[in-house]
Amino acid sequence: MLKLLKLKPRFVIRTITTFQNNVSVQQDLTKYFQDKICINGPITLAEYMRESLKTYYNSGNVFGSDGDFITSPEVSQLYGEMVMLWLLSMWEKAGCPSPVNLIELGPGTGVMMTDMLRLLKQTQYSSLDLSIHMVETSKKCSLEQANKLCSSDLRIESSKCYYQHGRTCEKYGKKEIFWYESIDDIPRNTFSLIVAQEFFDALPVHKFRKTNEKWREIVIDIENYLNGTFRYVLSKTSTTTSNLISSIEYYKCSNLRNQTEIEVGLDAAIIMQKLSERIIIDGGIFLCIDYGQDKPITDTFRAFSGHQQVNPLHNPGTVDLTADVDFGRLKNVAGSDILAFGPICQNIFLENLMINLRYQNLLTLTKNEKEATSLTFGYNKLMEMGNKFKIMGMVPATMAPILHNYPISGFGLYNSTKK
Repeated sequence: MLKLLKLKPRFVIRTITTFQNNVSVQQDLTKYFQDKICINGPITLAEYMRESLKTYYNSGNVFGSDGDFITSPEVSQLYGEMVMLWLLSMWEKAGCPSPVNLIELGPGTGVMMTDMLRLLKQTQYSSLDLSIHMVETSKKCSLEQANKLCSSDLRIESSKCYYQHGRTCEKYGKKEIFWYESIDDIPRNTFSLIVAQEFFDALPVHKFRKTNEKWREIVIDIENYLNGTFRYVLSKTSTTTSNLISSIEYYKCSNLRNQTEIEVGLDAAIIMQKLSERIIIDGGIFLCIDYGQDKPITDTFRAFSGHQQVNPLHNPGTVDLTADVDFGRLKNVAGSDILAFGPICQNIFLENLMINLRYQNLLTLTKNEKEATSLTFGYNKLMEMGNKFKIMGMVPATMAPILHNYPISGFGLYNSTKK
């Protein structure tokens, strides 16, 4: 049974900020899109989103203390600790296999991993044969993560499947840690604990409208060349992707009314297929936390800048772009060899894990009123934000006989969550 040997607080509230409007970045990417559209015609929303976010996460001061938007791991150490508790609880139910790959998709600032590893060190599993694998395409973000996690022996690699390698510092257990461009590059044949915190919502989506019982793709064209703005237009002919989704049972036209517009994450489906294959063949536990719904997604693509929602087709490369996650499609792609739990609201999940007990325990360890106020603010903010996020868990279907005898941490009984 999982035991916490030491309970220590981290009294830091961090925020994430988008960088200030970088005119040269905006002009360069706007010109790139304009040239491409002039030569080849309108582009897909997925291409627009992919290129914009690639520029966004690799330019300027993306992360900082000014507070443009806040994610759960930055609000309170309690969040990362609860995530790690859930993974360890399910790992125990799987029989405590070793060695273990701890994989995070899109690690952001790296703060959630610090809290997860700090908690691991406070348990009887601190000496577990565990290595850390970060899937991060932004080299700038990977260096910030390494600065938080690693001692001074970070190595940049060009001839390996990983591009960066180091060892975590003493307070995070001196574990080996690697950075990759893709989940494909992470070694196989090892049991994995996998977490995706606000990862899938930043993957590119295509946009379609149901017209005369067929799917037509909504693409992006130039609105005003001089102002550098773009607009949505309906493709005049079928596209490769509109033909593709018309062949997928999940998106059959009969399920939705005419003029319905949906957003389809083809990249998300591909990654989910790879994750489920890894979990089924090598063994593993997966936890996904994100905005989203348990059904096809309609009209959620949006942009944020300076705490405000803004036009996503203006200022490409300088604003955060996001779209809700279709949890139903992820489960559909994972298939019958995977057991999926949820999605449920994040705050319910945390309450089920008895986060309040951990909060009360940390509160007794605060040294002064300032620390207590900071901890309480973080806890309250975390639970308030919990209504906006959903959490879904996945394990191999081979664990079904075990889970019939135990509640599923955070989600309840197996029989009530089986899909």
